[in-house]
Amino acid sequence: MTVDLDSKLIAALQRNGRATYRELSVAVDAPRAAVSTRVQALLDSGTVSVVAVAHPELLGLKALAHVSIAVSGPMTPVLDALIGSEAAVYISAVSGQYNVIAELRVPSHDDLYRAIAELRSQRGVRSVSTLVYVDVIKGIFMPETALQADIRLDSTDVTLIELLERNGRMPFLALAEHTGLSPSAVRNRVNHLIASTALRVGAVVKRRGGGRTLAMGIGVNLGSRDDNAVSEIESLPGIEFLARTLGRYDVIATVAANSSNDLHALSERIRGIDGVSGLESWAHLEVFKEHYARSLDVRG
Repeated sequence: MTVDLDSKLIAALQRNGRATYRELSVAVDAPRAAVSTRVQALLDSGTVSVVAVAHPELLGLKALAHVSIAVSGPMTPVLDALIGSEAAVYISAVSGQYNVIAELRVPSHDDLYRAIAELRSQRGVRSVSTLVYVDVIKGIFMPETALQADIRLDSTDVTLIELLERNGRMPFLALAEHTGLSPSAVRNRVNHLIASTALRVGAVVKRRGGGRTLAMGIGVNLGSRDDNAVSEIESLPGIEFLARTLGRYDVIATVAANSSNDLHALSERIRGIDGVSGLESWAHLEVFKEHYARSLDVRG
């Protein structure tokens, strides 16, 4: 029961990291007291952290890609180089023909080319395969729409974003104390940042077993009925991330579940979708970096 409740709570927090205990209680159909106890346990144990992420375009990041890296010899030097790279916002050791995957976010495709060239030059890197995101259909920290053209931030907005990047569930009262605004003014500003797509608040999960913390990456090749197939994949339970890509796959996804059996069953469901012509998968063994925050300049 606890594992199932944790799974539901993690999914709810991934959708809305600032959901109140009452809202979470309704979302998972469980008593408020049980919900508050389990959420606090997930946060205290480090299984889950809730953070805010600014829209990539607000940060000037317009080229996004998924890279798979095959390594010869120990992975530590390659991992260390990636962890130290500002371009890499997500890094995971994986199973399969590649050993490491990373998500890169950079200002332009020229910057992306240079970042990948630098990665290829690292000692121990045998090969790099790149998937450029065409559009993101579903993602906890990926925008589903373009940044609103009229969004303007002041120094207070930037302060709020920076505070929420560290703790996405920081109470409005605490945010008010840091900014000098009233709690109601802070609430209005935070809600506006989220509604305007400038900010997303969600849960980051430590992948270490139990409670929907097992994850698998999937690369899908599609036939002629690609739109229908993508819609069917998006509707499946456990899909945390889904994007159309240019490269060896037409679509990539991240799926999460409580057990390896559930992951296998989900991949079989995707294989059976009309329009799916091929599928490859890889298990996420350990996440070494998941950090999306960047310094933010105030727009005039």
